[in-house]
Amino acid sequence: MKSYKRWVVATLMVVMLPLLLVGGFNFYIDPLWNFNHANKYNNIQIAFDERQLKTNRIHFGSNDFNTLILGSSRTTYMSQYDLVGYRAYNYALSIMLMEDYYDYVEYAKLKSGHDFDYIVLGLDFFVTNKNMKLMSEISPPSCYIGKSNEFAYRYKTLLSLDVLDYSWKNYDASRRGIPQTFDYDRRNVKTLNRVSEAQTKAQTDTSLANYKNNIYANYEYRDVKGILSKLKSQNPNTKFIVFTTPVSRPLWDLMVGQGLMPYYERWLQDSVEVFGEVDNFNYPNSITSDLKNYYDASHVYPEVETLIAHKIINYPDPRIPEDFGILLNKDNISSNLERIKDKSKLN
Repeated sequence: MKSYKRWVVATLMVVMLPLLLVGGFNFYIDPLWNFNHANKYNNIQIAFDERQLKTNRIHFGSNDFNTLILGSSRTTYMSQYDLVGYRAYNYALSIMLMEDYYDYVEYAKLKSGHDFDYIVLGLDFFVTNKNMKLMSEISPPSCYIGKSNEFAYRYKTLLSLDVLDYSWKNYDASRRGIPQTFDYDRRNVKTLNRVSEAQTKAQTDTSLANYKNNIYANYEYRDVKGILSKLKSQNPNTKFIVFTTPVSRPLWDLMVGQGLMPYYERWLQDSVEVFGEVDNFNYPNSITSDLKNYYDASHVYPEVETLIAHKIINYPDPRIPEDFGILLNKDNISSNLERIKDKSKLN
């Protein structure tokens, strides 16, 4: 009888020990952001499922913030800590479409238990084409929100071997202190490593081809005013701080060459009509004309995002070029659009 009991205990140990090791390591590294602890071995976090990671942080985190940042991958590189004086959470996501704003805001409000004092909104011209072809399928917000709300979700994922693979990669990167190109830290700050001028040129050329063949092809203007009006009307107690994301001069020239300037103007006019004012950075200026500020045709480096963050909250920063950023409103938008067209050599 005793030998039988020892056999049962030994068998259970053989079965349980690997599970405990896997679960313990996944918990310690926490690559899905299901928990809130930080240590020297999980400081570098691979953004392998950005929508799920950031939604998990909203679901399981403390939500002690009064400002929400929304936008596409371009806005993910804006540090929430650059909004000096604001308690911000950067909920921007790669290829975040305008239709996604509403659901993510509503869920963040639900989990925080209150309306936000501020919503910082990074608007992208490329998402105004409702016929654009994306390189990968994007699930709706309900998919990621639903996963976070599954019964015992964060504990079940601790036993996942797929999660273990990312835990190991995060551990190895953190141990060596070498972030990959698009990593986060535990404070939700995203890195973007600088590349050589030759790499920038190659990546810019690749981006331009994608925009020409997929993003700007078969263009049909989306209902920008309707989508943004719904977002604003559902947040009457919130002040919106709205800005446009700056693309590089080559991508700007492609947009103009594709005959999309009238839609660019309409996009800004609709946005100003909804929000009253918009900080516009997306036009030819000293930042957009210098490819050293860009990783590819559309993504500036985080240090430029810092300038944008400081500009939109009127935080004094002597590094901001005088020609970078125009606050558009109903009174000045027409004259500014004329000046932008002059810079684009359209007249």
